[in-house]
Amino acid sequence: MFQRFGTPWSARIGMIAVTAFGVLGVSSMGAEPKKPTSQSTLSSKDRAFFETKIRPVLVEYCYACHAEGAKKIGGKLRLDLPEALRKGGESGPVVVAGQPEKSLIIQALRYEHLEMPPKKPLPASVIKDFEDWVKMGAPDPRGNTKPNAKVNTTRIDLNNPALWSFRPVTKPAPPAVKDASWPRDPMDRFVLAKMQKAGLSPTSDAQPAVLVRRLYFDLIGLPPTMEQVRSFESDYAKHGSAAVERLVDGLLASPHFGERWGRHWLDVARYGESNGNDGLGRNPTFPHAWRYRDYVIQSFNEDVPYDRFITEQIAGDLLPAKNAAQRDRQLIATGFLALGSKPAKAMNINFDMDVVDDQINVVSAGVMGLSVSCARCHDHKHDPIPTRDYYALAGIFKSTETMWGKAANEKLTAPVTPLHELKSVSIDGQSKGEAATKPKAKKPTALAPMFDQQYPKAIAELKPVVYASLQSQDKALKVEPGVSLSADGFGAFKSGRIKVTLNKQAAAYTVSFWFLNALPSKARPVTAYVFSFGPDSKAPAPGDHLGLSGSYNKTAPGRMFIFNGNQRKQSITGAATLPPGTWNHVVYVRNGKRVKAFVNGSTKPDFDGEIDRTALNAKTFFIGGRNDRFAPLQGGVAHFAFYDRELSTAEIGQLHQGSGQPKGSSKAYIHVAASAAKPEPKALAMGVRDRAKPSDCKVNIKGESNKLGPVVLRGFIHACEQGSPSIAVNKKQSGRLELAKWLMRREHPQTSRVMVNRIWLHLFGRGIVDTPDDFGVYGSRPSHPQLLDHLATRLVEEGWSIKRMIRSIVLSRTYQLSSRADGTTIDSDPDNRWLARHSRRRLDAESLRDAMLLVSGQLDQSPGKGSIIQNMDVLVNQSGSLHKPSNHRSVYLCMLRNSPPPELAAFNLPQFTDVKGRRDVTTLPSHALFLLNNPFVIQQSKHFARQTLASVGNDSNESKVRWAYRRALNREPDNAELLIAIKFLDTVYQSLVASNSKAEQREFETWAALCQSLLATNEFRYVD
Repeated sequence: MFQRFGTPWSARIGMIAVTAFGVLGVSSMGAEPKKPTSQSTLSSKDRAFFETKIRPVLVEYCYACHAEGAKKIGGKLRLDLPEALRKGGESGPVVVAGQPEKSLIIQALRYEHLEMPPKKPLPASVIKDFEDWVKMGAPDPRGNTKPNAKVNTTRIDLNNPALWSFRPVTKPAPPAVKDASWPRDPMDRFVLAKMQKAGLSPTSDAQPAVLVRRLYFDLIGLPPTMEQVRSFESDYAKHGSAAVERLVDGLLASPHFGERWGRHWLDVARYGESNGNDGLGRNPTFPHAWRYRDYVIQSFNEDVPYDRFITEQIAGDLLPAKNAAQRDRQLIATGFLALGSKPAKAMNINFDMDVVDDQINVVSAGVMGLSVSCARCHDHKHDPIPTRDYYALAGIFKSTETMWGKAANEKLTAPVTPLHELKSVSIDGQSKGEAATKPKAKKPTALAPMFDQQYPKAIAELKPVVYASLQSQDKALKVEPGVSLSADGFGAFKSGRIKVTLNKQAAAYTVSFWFLNALPSKARPVTAYVFSFGPDSKAPAPGDHLGLSGSYNKTAPGRMFIFNGNQRKQSITGAATLPPGTWNHVVYVRNGKRVKAFVNGSTKPDFDGEIDRTALNAKTFFIGGRNDRFAPLQGGVAHFAFYDRELSTAEIGQLHQGSGQPKGSSKAYIHVAASAAKPEPKALAMGVRDRAKPSDCKVNIKGESNKLGPVVLRGFIHACEQGSPSIAVNKKQSGRLELAKWLMRREHPQTSRVMVNRIWLHLFGRGIVDTPDDFGVYGSRPSHPQLLDHLATRLVEEGWSIKRMIRSIVLSRTYQLSSRADGTTIDSDPDNRWLARHSRRRLDAESLRDAMLLVSGQLDQSPGKGSIIQNMDVLVNQSGSLHKPSNHRSVYLCMLRNSPPPELAAFNLPQFTDVKGRRDVTTLPSHALFLLNNPFVIQQSKHFARQTLASVGNDSNESKVRWAYRRALNREPDNAELLIAIKFLDTVYQSLVASNSKAEQREFETWAALCQSLLATNEFRYVD
C-alpha cells in the first residue's frame, strides 16, 4: 500500500510529518556526538583525507615538539601516534570527534586561547581541513607502533593476501556446480559455486514486470511506462529469454544509456562545474566544463572501447586525429585532468603540486583503485608505493600544462590559463557543419543575457507604473530614430532615446533596468547617460540624470553617477566600475533629496547621498539618453520598470533575484554590440597539453615544494610491473601517452579489475570488491576473486567493450534473480554477499528526479544544451543561486561544487571533489522533508494530477486511481489500496472545504495530494 506524504498544508502537516518519518524508517532526528573512527572501520576516503590533508601538516608543523625525538614533549602531548593523540596532554584530550568547536586542536589552530603553531597561524584552508577531519570523526590510519623504515620498490610478496590486486590477472576455468542447468553464463557458475559453499541456494527468477523495471533503471535510468511493461510481459510469455535479449539490446542502443552510465563515470572523474571552496571562501565557475560531460555521454553511447576512452582522457592532445572533429573530441576528453578542485593559490607555494596531486589521484584511484597520493610526503604506509614512484608520476603531470581558464579572474584562487580552442563546433556545442545547414537567425543589435522566464512576473509583483521589457513596441513608449527593439536583443541604442510621459508627478520614485555600454570607458567625457527624469529641453538640462562616467572623471571612468543639471551642477559618483561590453543591473531610488543606486544585485548602495531635485514638476523621463540629448547611450537596455515610490531594500533585491542572473554579473556577460563587427566567440574547452620543456621532477621533501630532494625519472608504479617490462617515457613529451599505454596494457593487474568491479557495483548495488576506489591493503578483499578475474579477462578479450560487458551481466541468471527470498536465506546472508537473491536498491538522486518528471509528463528527453553558466566566469559564493528550473534529465543540471542542484541535494550527491565510485546511501529526516515540502515534488505532483484528470476524464474515482497507480508504479492497485485511496480522497476533499470554496480547485488539490503520496512511496523510490 502507498504511504501518504502530502503537500505542506498547515492543517495536515502534523499527520504528514509523522507518516513521512515512519515511511523512511527514521527513529530520531537527534544527533549524538561521534565516536572516534577506529582504524578497522576507516574508509578509503578517510585514509586518503588523513594522508593528504592532515598527516603532512602534523609532520611539518607539530612533530618538532609533539613527537618521538623532540627535545621536550610540549604539554606532554604527542601527535605522532593515534592513541597518544586521542589521549591528549596536560590540557586533556585535544580532539572531540565530530565537534570541532569543542576540540582543543581546532581552538589552537584558530589562535583561540592557545596559539599553535606558535610562530604564525596556518592558512585558513589548512584549518578548514582540520575542522572537516574532526567532523568526520578524526579518522587516523596510523598504527600505534613505529612504521617500517622502507618499502621495497622493486619486488613485493605476491603471496601476501593483502596484496591480492598486484597479482597478475588470471583466466580461471568456471567451476563445476551441482545444478548444471541453472547457469546461463559462465559467470553464473562462479556465483553458484560460492553460494553453495556458503550453504545457500538461489531464489526464484524475478517476475517479468519486476525485471523490466530493473533493466530500465539500470540501463537508462528511467522507469518503463505501463505500456512498455505489458509489451515485455507479452513478449516474454511467448519467447522467454529471447524477449529479454531484445529488450536489453534496445536499451543499450538508446541515447539514454550514455546519460545513465556517463553519470556513473562523472562521479569517478569528480566532475564539477565550479572549483569549489578554495579554502578562502571563493568558488569560481568552470563555464566550459559541460563539454567534458557531453564527451562522456557520447563515448558511452558510442561504446568507445574502455582502453581508448581512458587514453583520450589522459593523452587525447597527443593522439593523431583524422579531422578537426576528432581533434576537438580528444582535446575535450583531457578535461578529465583539468576539472579538479584546487586550493587557493594565495600564499600557497605548493599550488602547482596540489594540481599535480589531484591529477595523480584521479588517475590512480579512478583507473587503478590505488591511493597513490598518500606517497606524496613519505613512502606509502600500507601499500607498496614509495615516494620515488609518486614523483615519477608527478614528473609526468608537472610536464603538463593544465588549462582551467579565467577562474573568475580571481588570481588569489588560481592564475588565468588558456583554454583549448575548438575548430569543429560553435560556442553552443553545435557542429559547424550542422549550423551551416540551418537558416541564420537575424543578429540582434545587442546580445543580452538569458533572463528567467518568470522575470516579468517578479517585476510586476511590485506594481510598477511603467514596465517595458523593450522587446517590442509599447504604446506608452515614444521610440526615437536610432533605437530598435527586438525579441532577442531588447532595446538597442545608437543615437536616440525612448521617451515616456507619466499621468502624474512622482514625489518619490524607483527605476530598475539592465543596460549594456558598448563604448570604451574613456571614449568621451561622459561615456553615456542611461536615464534622465526631467523636461524635454536643451539647456540647462534640469532633472535627475543617471550616467556612466568617462574621461571627464579621470579617477573613476566606468562608474555610475547622478547629476542634477547645469544650474546646480551637483553630482554623486558610485564605487563600482562597470566594464564596457558587459550587461549590468541598476536600481536608482529618489525620495526627497536622498538618492541611492544599487548595482548588480548588491544590497549595499553603490552611492547614497543627498542632492537637490531640479525638476520637481516633471512628468517625463528618458531611457538611453539625457533630456538635452547629450552623450546618449550606445549599447542596450532591457526590462525597464518605473515605480512611483521608494522600494525597500528587500524589494530591490527581488528585482535582481527574479532575473535569474548571478550577483556581480558584470563579470558574467562580455557581449558587445553586433555593429562593432567583433569576431564570433570561439568555442573553448578545459583540458591539458604538454609544456614546452618537459622535465623530470624532484622529490618534494615532506610534500613541500621549496624543500627539494633528488630528481626522479618520469615513470610508473613499480609494484604494478611484477614480471612485466616497463614502458620508457618519451623525453620530448610529458609521458602521458606512455602512462595511458601502461595503464591499458592487458598485463596491468588493476585496470581491468577496477572497471568490471565498477560495472558490477552499478548493476548489483555492491561491488565484488566493496571498496571500488581502493584495491590496496586497507581496501576490501574480493568476495568472488575468480569471478572478478573472469570478468576482467573477458573485458580485455572482448575489445574493452563496456556495453558488451553490461549485456553479458544483465543476461546472466544471477542478475535476473528475484529480490524476494525466504527468511533463512536472508538471515544467513543479510548483506547478500553470496548473491542468492537480487538486492533491493533505492534510486539515486538523478533517477528519482527523472522518474518524477517522466510520470508527471514533464520530462524533456532531448539532450540538454550546454550549461546555464557557460557564459558566466563568476564566483558562485557571491552570486546567489545560479540554478534554474529545467525539465531535462538530471545529468544536464549544473553541477556546481558547494552549490548542488536543489532538486538533488537531499539524496547523497557526492561532493564532486574526489573520486567517488560508490555513493553513500543514508536514510535521513531531510529525505522525508524533501518529499513533503520541496517545490519541485509539489509541482510534479500537480502536473501528475492534471495528467490523471485529463487522461481519465469523467470516469469514476476508481478508474482514476487505477490510472495513477499504473502511471507511477507500473501496476494495478489491489482492492485494499483502492479502498484506502478513495477514502483518502474524500477525507482530503472535505478538509479543503473551509479554505477553498471552489469545488474544481478542491478536486484538483485533492488529486495532487494523492499523486504526491504515490511519488513518495518506497515502491516508487526503490527498485527490486
